[in-house]
Amino acid sequence: MSEARLSHLRMPEMAEREVEVAVLPIGSTEPHAFHLAYATDTAAVTAFAERAVAEGNKRGANCLLLPTIPISCNENVRHCPWAMSLQPRTLMEVVGDVVRTAARNGVRKVIILNGHGGNTSVLQAAQRELSSKSESFVGLVEQWSLSHDVEDKLAETEERGHACETETSIMLYLAPELVKMEEAKPTRIRKSIFSRAGVSFVNPWHLYTVNTGIGDPTKATAEKGRQMIEVAVDRFATALKELTDAPMYELFPYRD
Repeated sequence: MSEARLSHLRMPEMAEREVEVAVLPIGSTEPHAFHLAYATDTAAVTAFAERAVAEGNKRGANCLLLPTIPISCNENVRHCPWAMSLQPRTLMEVVGDVVRTAARNGVRKVIILNGHGGNTSVLQAAQRELSSKSESFVGLVEQWSLSHDVEDKLAETEERGHACETETSIMLYLAPELVKMEEAKPTRIRKSIFSRAGVSFVNPWHLYTVNTGIGDPTKATAEKGRQMIEVAVDRFATALKELTDAPMYELFPYRD
């Protein structure tokens, strides 16, 4: 069956289908400087997931793409207008409920595909908690991590991470209708006082950046986005095929 999006399938089709891997994309609804839409993370991770799951299934994987969660953890962005947020525990519970729903339907391999940097530690905590409370395998993939090496070769700027050169490039390729390049402009982040102490903390976003963005998005191009996405799709599709083929036996996810 070529259609892998649960949202586009009907119940009779799902009743006949046996799924090996469920993919759960998680995006965000938050400001992205002045040139990108609030839906940037959601639109990007959804479009990427559709491409990667389709390619994985084309190669012989057996994956079902679940609907993207469009609101996630943005507690450090709460002072910015209309930054939608779930409490960390709420997001963890939502992910747990999805994993349990998949298990009830016979799917014990779930990949969380994260498209929002603010979710990382929360999803890692959910993943760790589920490892002791569930018999399901719960993997976590950060969309941007799949093409870091390509990004580093293509990028003309050093400051990257949010509404930046690379994220804007990806949006120009995947969802250009959500980009207004005429509004793009270089911005800056404020440097931490802990320059050498190794102190980590959550960035209060309204203090950290000037316009909620980072870096210089004017360097973005759709061609850069295409190159990053094509490599990421290939790598994720390969992982999905490997996960599909791996039997869940006593040593899973390892080989003897």
